[in-house]
Amino acid sequence: MGHDEARVPLTELAARYEAIKREVASGLRARQLASRFGGTPAGDGDAPPPGKQDARKIAAERLDAGVSHTTLEKVLWLRRVGFDMERRASLRREAMDGLEAVDGGAPVNWPYDKVHTLVLIDDLEQAAAGAPTNSVVKIVAERHLRLLRERGVYAATPAMKRQARKALADAQRLDRDIEDAVSRDPAAWLQLKAAFKRRRKEDRAAYAQAEHEKYLAWAGLPPDGGANP
Repeated sequence: MGHDEARVPLTELAARYEAIKREVASGLRARQLASRFGGTPAGDGDAPPPGKQDARKIAAERLDAGVSHTTLEKVLWLRRVGFDMERRASLRREAMDGLEAVDGGAPVNWPYDKVHTLVLIDDLEQAAAGAPTNSVVKIVAERHLRLLRERGVYAATPAMKRQARKALADAQRLDRDIEDAVSRDPAAWLQLKAAFKRRRKEDRAAYAQAEHEKYLAWAGLPPDGGANP
């Protein structure tokens, strides 16, 4: 990285990277199409050979600023959240504050991880608020919201967030399947409603048990609470 380049804000480098990435991706697509017909697109002599190429890595190399494509993609993601009018104003502000901190020299991972968790929480809250009381989506969304809030915004692990995303997607797909099934057989809804009620009761009981076990561990007591000396 040159002396002058070192003073360029990371958000500006990310904008340059994004423009280069678009050009690289366009060139790769053109070369892949041309290779199918045995030709070579004119004016594309500097492009890498066709095949499995990652436009992000190539763009970061061409930017030549000493910044990885992973870091630049995180900056671009924060910017997208900051300008996403579908998000709450407080969440957009968190993203913009994160970009300001990054330009001030803070590590990208700090604001990225925080905003990434807040976006997931926002998605889960919206899903739970818009779902019927006994729907799978509402049950799953509320359960993962509870887990994330217990862990805390800064301590939520990538695995927890992946599991929450997958569980929500699976629940949404299952609710669609249920809606289709019920539309064909309205009487089936009574059975499904009873099943959801049992599942909700089981989830609450499992949560209460987990909390009790955590208390016993904190107090240094055996799993049975000392009932059997």
